[in-house]
Amino acid sequence: MRILVILGHPRTDSFGAALAAAFVRGTQAAGAAVRRITVSQLRFDPEVRTRDPRDQELEADLLSARESIRWADHLVFVYPTFWGGMPAGLKGFVDRVFTAGFAFRYTRDGGGRLKLLRGKTAEIVTTIDMPPEAYRARYRQPGVEALRRATLRFCGVQTTRVSLIGPVGGSSAETRAGWLQEQYQAGERRAHGARTPLQRTAAVAARAAVRHRVTLYLALVAAFPLVQQVARLLTAAARELPPLWMQFAETPAALFGWAPALILAAELQPSESAVPGRISERRYKAALVTAAAALLWVVGLQLFVYDLQRQVWLLILMLAAGRSLFNELAFRLRRPEPRQEPERAVGIAAVFGVTCVLPPFLAQLML
Repeated sequence: MRILVILGHPRTDSFGAALAAAFVRGTQAAGAAVRRITVSQLRFDPEVRTRDPRDQELEADLLSARESIRWADHLVFVYPTFWGGMPAGLKGFVDRVFTAGFAFRYTRDGGGRLKLLRGKTAEIVTTIDMPPEAYRARYRQPGVEALRRATLRFCGVQTTRVSLIGPVGGSSAETRAGWLQEQYQAGERRAHGARTPLQRTAAVAARAAVRHRVTLYLALVAAFPLVQQVARLLTAAARELPPLWMQFAETPAALFGWAPALILAAELQPSESAVPGRISERRYKAALVTAAAALLWVVGLQLFVYDLQRQVWLLILMLAAGRSLFNELAFRLRRPEPRQEPERAVGIAAVFGVTCVLPPFLAQLML
């Protein structure tokens, strides 16, 4: 495991620097290869002074930083939160280093981008002068989200851990010692992998689901009669049980019935990959309405109209699989305007979904 620690604090005698040093010590004690970048000690112009950042020549320190980022498997950003975000020096470092051609690349038709740092992981350690719960709930942790979503995820880097340390101001020596010990232990753990076993399992399952999602849809369709029969047996057996146990018996069928709605919502969400078909906000809301209607349908008719529910269930899966295949074809054929057709397909899917789901559901409520 190769780890790169990037210290974004403007002072090297700060508590943030001590946190970074503790992380490095833990990593070294566990035997992992580690490098460290102190942004305040780099000599570079933090301003982008050309129309295209790629046209501005990189200083020697930034070239070295890029080489370290390529080398690393895991990036650790340690910085203080100033006015909700990162310090100016670290922001300038990100602006100059994470540019097109190094961190990402646009496709030839300009309709998407390729994430050039895919496969790397990262974590964020930031100090704040307020309780972490307040920073998350009241302010929505804007600095963390900007770095995690708008920068790292944009370039293909998955953030596996965020540590909000605070309030630092007025904290006791014992509290700070505890924070330092936590980072030391985190460094030891990162030497053996950036992801937890649960995260690794979820990542493998997600990749398999994306690569073979059409097969997954067909398998769910094939398995539906079996699960339906099991649900009938469980429901019949549960009628002699107290109401609470009957609800538990109905849970497997209900969870399986929610699968089409969840699949449709996931399939219609805006994509961040280079594959065309990112839909507008209006169409996205229409897709969510369709998914919500489907969810209400399976909840309302889980134990009543199985044949009709199966038809809607199959329709939703067919729409999701159809859009998935259409996006793949649009991307491979490189049509002049590949986004318009998928948007039209999503609109049609939303209309058909609402038309087929809402009227029967409302009719069932009136019975």
